[in-house]
Amino acid sequence: MVFFSSVLGIGGGIIHVPVMIHFLGFPAHIATATSHFILAISAGVGAGTHIALGHLLAGPAILMGIGVVGGAQVGARLAQRMRGTRIIRLLSLALIVVALRLLLS
Repeated sequence: MVFFSSVLGIGGGIIHVPVMIHFLGFPAHIATATSHFILAISAGVGAGTHIALGHLLAGPAILMGIGVVGGAQVGARLAQRMRGTRIIRLLSLALIVVALRLLLS
């Protein structure tokens, strides 16, 4: 799944979550959390590689880290308040937007 998201130039969550919900039968909340975990590991490996190669830009990395931590807190609280069907509808909307973007570019 990570291969396909890399080829398409999109985040893997937009592929992981529908596969886990529709093909593997995961509840929406579990699928989104599992996808985040998978992507966190992947991002950690990528970040570690760039740090080892000396490609680190400290200023942007710190600012993005602050945004990620804050966004994760907001996202976790919103996910607790949403029903699974709403999460699936929002994911469907995101897939449509990505499909349109791929068609238009």
